[in-house]
Amino acid sequence: MTTITPEALAAAAESGEGIAHLTPAQAWAACKLAMPPARLQRPLARHVLVLLSNIDRKARRAFQRAAASPEAMIEAAFDDRHPPYLTGPVQAELRRGMAECFPGLRPTGRDAAGNALYSLADLAEVLGTTEGEIIDHAEREGITEGITTGPVTPIH
Repeated sequence: MTTITPEALAAAAESGEGIAHLTPAQAWAACKLAMPPARLQRPLARHVLVLLSNIDRKARRAFQRAAASPEAMIEAAFDDRHPPYLTGPVQAELRRGMAECFPGLRPTGRDAAGNALYSLADLAEVLGTTEGEIIDHAEREGITEGITTGPVTPIH
């Protein structure tokens, strides 16, 4: 059985996973509340269960409000204000969709946060457009911050 420590709880919350007898939602809520591990022993007290459930419900409502459209859901999935147990499944589905729709597209590097980066030329090729059109579209949509000019760690 896994021992719940503040460090282990923080790691579980950050990765969107459960720990010991806590679900991912409970682990995240307990970490957010900085609950002492002694309060998280099995069985959880009724008032602790209710408190963790209410924090989860609040987080789910905020995520649902933020994800009002497909575009907003994608943005919310990468917003650190939402818990990883909610954003992780959306991110996984986006990765699956990218792999299915663009099987030949591979990231060429990673940014400082570890996010995959793609060559603009490769994106233009798979989308059947030009690099200039991608940049123009990004400017029109106000998403030019997504075009990185900062430090990149090459993958290949």
